[in-house]
Amino acid sequence: MTDDSIYRLKSGRCELVVDAAHGASLTSFRWRKPDGDWFEILHSCPPAQVALTGGSFVMVPFANRLDAGRFPSPDGPVEVPVNRPEQNMALHGFSRDRAWQVTEATESTLTLVDDFAHESIPFAYRLVQHISIGPDGAKLTLILTNTADRALPYGMGFHPWFRKDEDTWLRFDAETGFGRDQRGFPAGPVPADNGPPFAHGLDTSTMPWFDGHFAGWASRRAVVEWRQAGVSMTLSATGVLTNLHVYVPDDRPILCVEPVSHVPDVHNRRELAGYGDLAWLAPGETIEGSMTLRCGSPEVAGAETPPKG
Repeated sequence: MTDDSIYRLKSGRCELVVDAAHGASLTSFRWRKPDGDWFEILHSCPPAQVALTGGSFVMVPFANRLDAGRFPSPDGPVEVPVNRPEQNMALHGFSRDRAWQVTEATESTLTLVDDFAHESIPFAYRLVQHISIGPDGAKLTLILTNTADRALPYGMGFHPWFRKDEDTWLRFDAETGFGRDQRGFPAGPVPADNGPPFAHGLDTSTMPWFDGHFAGWASRRAVVEWRQAGVSMTLSATGVLTNLHVYVPDDRPILCVEPVSHVPDVHNRRELAGYGDLAWLAPGETIEGSMTLRCGSPEVAGAETPPKG
């Protein structure tokens, strides 16, 4: 990696760093508090590495788990590489591991492209990511076009690793949660309030390990508050990003709040398609989704206009 692959966006009280050579990963996103101190919103991402333990990465053409790296289709079984062999699954798609091309860059905006094709993988797509930063937040938009010669099911998502300090609270509303099997795949749907009461807000720094998926996320909004620091962030989503996945390990200072387009492994669990499905795209068809992160003090975060772009 050279410095040529690192892009730093600045606007107002926000700074964001993108590593184009490693999955277009966000390696840093920080906000300057009213007292002048900088607050890092994301857990730190090691330099020159894909954002697998910190920062934020993109999930395309599927989000989360795909059982055995295969699924049925009208043209016969589709197979992709299994990148977590110990659990016999494919995880998080392909674009997070690739070098992206930068097509436009300014002080506050960045456009990157991943043209994916591989002789042994049926999927082929053009993925454009627009990143813009404003005085108190950032907006990331994914535009995916099927460039394969056949219809295939596509999905997408963002996987940010937020910092988790003492007294870090998460709040969002959803209608449906899911049971999970021993490998983390979704089981039957259950009312969301049967699980952790995120609708009322939870201190994630004291809760036990949790990894769960949520549908019926009608507001497309989640709020993280770092109460000791006096910082709040509102995450919002648009387009095909209808669902939310939440991961809270109890052995690391991280909190993942992931807007995604579909239930994990819905490729094979068609009984769950009504809770968040893939988009079957014919050649040339497109889907789009955006994530906006808005920072502020707890009483004002989310109140301002999102950054343009």
